[in-house]
Amino acid sequence: MVTISCDFISPKKSTLRTTDLIDTEIDFNDVDVYPLFMDCNNCDSNEKQNLCFEMELIRRLQKLTSKDVLDAGVSLNDTVMVDILVDTQGKISIVEIYKNELVNKEIPELDSLLYKSIASLPAAVQPSLKRGIPVNSMFKLPILITAQDTQ
Repeated sequence: MVTISCDFISPKKSTLRTTDLIDTEIDFNDVDVYPLFMDCNNCDSNEKQNLCFEMELIRRLQKLTSKDVLDAGVSLNDTVMVDILVDTQGKISIVEIYKNELVNKEIPELDSLLYKSIASLPAAVQPSLKRGIPVNSMFKLPILITAQDTQ
């Protein structure tokens, strides 16, 4: 008995591996590396890097705004939400500020204080990376507004 085999007759196998298919799918809602202040460069995981960035951002904003005293005519206890953008150059900016009408009426200078504080942040921020390419990233920053009626 003679057995003959020929690769030309067998159906072609795909040279595309499963890992190649996974590499073509991109999740645009997640990044590989979160933006970093240089102080956060030694974190060992993405979650720690993200937490470090957020805490450092809050700490720096608190330091910048702690000197400013805003007067409100009424007692307030509210949260203002701020959409923050870290662009591909590492520049931090405000996209939008969400606040209720009472906060807007009682503290009209809040927006300008927030814009001024964000503009004062150092530009030494590494942007987010997706597959080694700098990408924009957005953060929603809650700011607690507490004011007591001084009358």
